[in-house]
Amino acid sequence: MHYLTIFLVQLSIFHPHEISRIIRSKFQCFLLPGNVKLFSFFIAFILFSFPSHGQGSYVPTKGKEFWLGFMFQQSFSNAIGTRRIDIFITSYQNTSGVISIPQQGWSQSFTVTANVTTTIAIPISIAENVSSETIENRGVHILTQDTVSVFAINFQYWTADASKILPKHSLGTEYRVSSYWGYGHHAFINTSLMKSEFLIVATEDGTKVEITPSAPTLGGRPAGVPFIVGLDAGETYQVMAATETLDLMGSSVVGTDSSGPCRPFAVFSGTVCTKVPNSCTACDHIFDQTLPVPTWGTTYYSVPFSFASSYTIRVLADQNNTSFTINNGPPQGLNAGQYYETNFFTNAACIQANKPVCVTQYMEGATCVGAGDPAMLILNSEEQKIDNITFSTVTSTVINQHNVNVIMKTAHLNQLQLDGVPVPVTSFIQFPACPTHSYAQLPITQGSHTLISDSGVTAYIYGTGSYESYAYSAGSFSRGKSIEIDSILCTADTLHLGTTEPMFGHWWATTTFPNDTIHTGSVLTLVPPITPDLYVLHGSEYISGCEQEFYFNVEVPTPPLVNIIQSADTVCQYQPVQLNANTIPFSSINQFQWTPAS
Repeated sequence: MHYLTIFLVQLSIFHPHEISRIIRSKFQCFLLPGNVKLFSFFIAFILFSFPSHGQGSYVPTKGKEFWLGFMFQQSFSNAIGTRRIDIFITSYQNTSGVISIPQQGWSQSFTVTANVTTTIAIPISIAENVSSETIENRGVHILTQDTVSVFAINFQYWTADASKILPKHSLGTEYRVSSYWGYGHHAFINTSLMKSEFLIVATEDGTKVEITPSAPTLGGRPAGVPFIVGLDAGETYQVMAATETLDLMGSSVVGTDSSGPCRPFAVFSGTVCTKVPNSCTACDHIFDQTLPVPTWGTTYYSVPFSFASSYTIRVLADQNNTSFTINNGPPQGLNAGQYYETNFFTNAACIQANKPVCVTQYMEGATCVGAGDPAMLILNSEEQKIDNITFSTVTSTVINQHNVNVIMKTAHLNQLQLDGVPVPVTSFIQFPACPTHSYAQLPITQGSHTLISDSGVTAYIYGTGSYESYAYSAGSFSRGKSIEIDSILCTADTLHLGTTEPMFGHWWATTTFPNDTIHTGSVLTLVPPITPDLYVLHGSEYISGCEQEFYFNVEVPTPPLVNIIQSADTVCQYQPVQLNANTIPFSSINQFQWTPAS
């Protein structure tokens, strides 16, 4: 959506002997003792936009509508306890909603109490995607009355992971997959299914996606060769690697031109079960929701997991000639779709790149780090923060240690509260390579918790136990989008509003009367006196049919008061008198014109 603001920028002030005549004839204002009100038609307008996603911009994880799906996870024949897939829903206010799997005819109503986590069990038999390169009807849909945060957990004894869930308005049409290698051996499972995988969930009918796998797929698709899949709302499409030794990291999933920007979709990625790295036992299911490429950033911070001696980092590039450093070390180069991996990393890290990248942090296997098992976190870039979030740990008899890692600007450490209690500044450690930011590893109990920081915080929740673990991001949220100015134009004449964007079906309205069409052409002409309002141009893209909206905000502010002060109340003929003019409020853009000049 594109926005245009039009506002008064200049005031002309005239000699008091002429001003009453000028006002009566041009402005129909009036002369007051000691001051004069007047304004001129000198209008400026600024075209600016609020993009749905800007590079490194906020990716709000709070919303009222969500789409998600669950990838395949191998069942263990000797697993203890019941396997389950759960949804956690939290909010800062009481609310309610409905969760459904529309294509399966299943739905359930729920309520959310402010700052308390609501847990909803999802039927595995109709929600889990089990095949590769087959359209399935397993998309999960959530609608709520008020703003909420959503998290998903795919749990089984010895293998589990979790993810934040993006609302529909934060989804995109351009992704690269973050995953990991498969795992080729385990005594209790069918090793032929332990593969790298990703999942697409459609939110609109008529969605078309172009998939370019980075490795051969189970369905026989070769690496590097794109293919197109059509999906309707609620349909899902899972892609698995051909063998356990392959990795789908860097695969491209992009909406086609005919699908357009109005058909966003969700992408989830991970591995059925994997070792991280391959030399570390044991195997665990890992997954996370993938962030749209346009939201990637250039600066990331990773923090060690509290109960592990080391972790793994992967850096994924979307563009050729990408360069990055870890803790100001030697630059590493990547091209589009390539990634860099470092294992057994023990320190906090500051990762800086010359072009946007995706950074994923992995828990390593328990035989190498002493606790837990593999889990994956797609990290938030420096811009991705949240100021208030209620989250929950995973409930498990095996996972008995829970933590939250928090990252903040060093200057704002005194603002953080956990469950209403200020976090001591002494709990934080500065990043050695980026001292403007600091981190803390905070232990938490099983259950719901709330983090608050007015300046924003990046947070990752995780837990470990005997050969078990999970990890997920608390998300990010912005209460307002930044303005990008496209152009500025000043005019004292008729205004012609429009756009060169190719589209059809033009019609104009205002936000005051949104259903009343005021014009049907591509250009709207406004003749003075111009009525202030938010003018909206509607139309549709030629290829995709997606609706486009361009906003033109026309403002005429209240004119300032003009005070005319004379040096004497009574003067004789030919005796000089000094007249001084000033405005209330004062502005340096005001211009004064006296008539006659002397």
